[in-house]
Amino acid sequence: MRDLKYDFAAIEPKWQKKWQETGVYQTGNHSDKPKFYALVEFPYPSGQGLHVGHARPYTAMDVVARKKRMDGYNVLFPMGYDAFGLPTENYAIKNHIHPAKVTHDNIANFRKQLQMLGYSFDWDREVNTTDPSYYKWTQWIFLQLYKHGLAYKTTMPVNWCTSCKCVLANEEVVEGVCERCGAPVIRKEKSQWMLKITAYAQRLIDDLDDLDFIERVKIQQKNWIAAPPAPRCTLQRPPPGDDIVVYTTRPDTLFGATYMVLSPEHKLLEQWMPLLKNADEVKAYQKLAASKSDLERTELSKERPA
Repeated sequence: MRDLKYDFAAIEPKWQKKWQETGVYQTGNHSDKPKFYALVEFPYPSGQGLHVGHARPYTAMDVVARKKRMDGYNVLFPMGYDAFGLPTENYAIKNHIHPAKVTHDNIANFRKQLQMLGYSFDWDREVNTTDPSYYKWTQWIFLQLYKHGLAYKTTMPVNWCTSCKCVLANEEVVEGVCERCGAPVIRKEKSQWMLKITAYAQRLIDDLDDLDFIERVKIQQKNWIAAPPAPRCTLQRPPPGDDIVVYTTRPDTLFGATYMVLSPEHKLLEQWMPLLKNADEVKAYQKLAASKSDLERTELSKERPA
């Protein structure tokens, strides 16, 4: 009886090599076919290899890219590595290896693993963010944003990892600790470069109607982008100068307001602290809130200092 066992160790490398030699997944530069751009998040090469969190979304997009090719599209499906940043530096320090070698070796391993999984990336368009020929363009783009007043510096509260010494997104804070290293995360005021994307909020929301997305995704995007700022009112409170600007869609309801809640980081709290009868409770709450991300703070107990 014929042995029908699938010999993946022999078959898969054979065809993966064939795909690369023939350039079957290369994107044409001057194609008459309709275009489709498939993009996944580039991995951080700060670890020793891929994990299931990489394979899941890459596999899903690979399916979409292959289907689009079968439908006659000229598909651009690149892969790259988000190689700059403190995670790579911290990994290098911990393992006593130069960051340049860490980046080079980890990228080589990531590439090998991705190719073993058989994804249909166009490897001729591989991106490495530490390559000067790449980041010179990110620098150029930033300069254009700055020249047009769309990049500016301001002070704001951020999620700060006490070990990585870097700012974290809300999604990178899990139960008050850094998801990468497990160190405590605190809220900290820091000077940050900001991009004035709010200037384009309404345009982004309006243009979602022209996209071929499922409605659920469009709603998520609209909620994430948010609408332009609501009308603002200035509330005056003694002593003079301690005015509070609030944003509301119903300014008529302010006449019946009995109290107002300020964020724990609000600059007026420090000024008012000597006047507060429950200053110790306020300070305790500030300390508690400092260890929470914005998402987690919305889930805190509704008990607030009176």
